[in-house]
Amino acid sequence: MGSTAKAIMTGFICRLCSNQKKIVIHLYTQRAKKLELLKKIKLLPLDLTRYDNLPKTICEECINRLEIQYNMIQRIRKSHAIHRRHRMYHSNGRCPVECPLRGTVDPSWPEMALEESSV
Repeated sequence: MGSTAKAIMTGFICRLCSNQKKIVIHLYTQRAKKLELLKKIKLLPLDLTRYDNLPKTICEECINRLEIQYNMIQRIRKSHAIHRRHRMYHSNGRCPVECPLRGTVDPSWPEMALEESSV
């Protein structure tokens, strides 16, 4: 028998952080598909292919971080689309009823402009 000092911890390597973890999710399982991990990872600047020689597992900590990043990107895309529609509705300088931002107050607007617009 070998010494316990030389024993190697069993686990898997996370594709994103490269740490060895005991609990990971394999990228090509039903659970990963349900969590849309591949879709979310595609937002990262990585080359990920099914048959490369790199780890196919992700740890829970990286999954949580990936989820936060994905939600932030989705929020930015939605906000950008709203602002684009907002500009499209303002051909005459007024905010029509169908404008998605009608009635919202932007904190970057000066107070005087807000008061003048409400008159």
